[in-house]
Amino acid sequence: MHQQTAILIFTRTSGAEAKHKLSGDRLSYGTNQKICAELIAKTRRAAQQTSFSVIEINSNQQVGDNLGERLSNSVATVFQAGFNQVLVIGTDTPDISSRLLQNAAQQISTTQATLGASNDGGVYLIGFHRAQFDKTIFANLEWESEAIFEHLKNYFLNRDATIYSTQKLQDIDSFYDLMQFLKSGTNYNFNFRLKQLINSSHTFLPCFQNRLQGTINYYIYHYNRPPPFHV
Repeated sequence: MHQQTAILIFTRTSGAEAKHKLSGDRLSYGTNQKICAELIAKTRRAAQQTSFSVIEINSNQQVGDNLGERLSNSVATVFQAGFNQVLVIGTDTPDISSRLLQNAAQQISTTQATLGASNDGGVYLIGFHRAQFDKTIFANLEWESEAIFEHLKNYFLNRDATIYSTQKLQDIDSFYDLMQFLKSGTNYNFNFRLKQLINSSHTFLPCFQNRLQGTINYYIYHYNRPPPFHV
């Protein structure tokens, strides 16, 4: 079973992630890039700690004119490499763990798909068998819709697959999301590492630096948010 399954890390480079998700004047670009690099590295470690093969395809390697095409082509690459099952993940969900990935991958079968919902209506994890993959239809799903989780459920149900849902997790798409994660206090060591990076940013407002020393408070900023399947 394990040799039939691959975990696909579908991501941007840390530089592209910084421009897309944490752009703005709250943190320097250099700090944003370091934060994104930490998120990518943490995801990579979690995947590598499972018993499954890991394939990483970043934005420099992806093929397609839009998110759906790039994702569908990347999934096709996994199947062309000889795997029968794929678990697709992004790199912006800091609470993702090897245990969660291991369990999610083990739920995939010819009759069952796996989905992990994000708090904002998107997804952070999609697992399925090659028998459930239609490259064209998959590419043309409404990936930029806030209801992509429901669209994916319908996609798999229409292929006679039941859905195994993993726990809902928070992803980081904006400065506000980053503050929420830091306030949550989950994943203490990683949380502390991100605080260190933020405190080292010369462009970070002093009032926020003070708040990071203790219990974090935050303001809501209205940034343009990226598509719900965060890659």
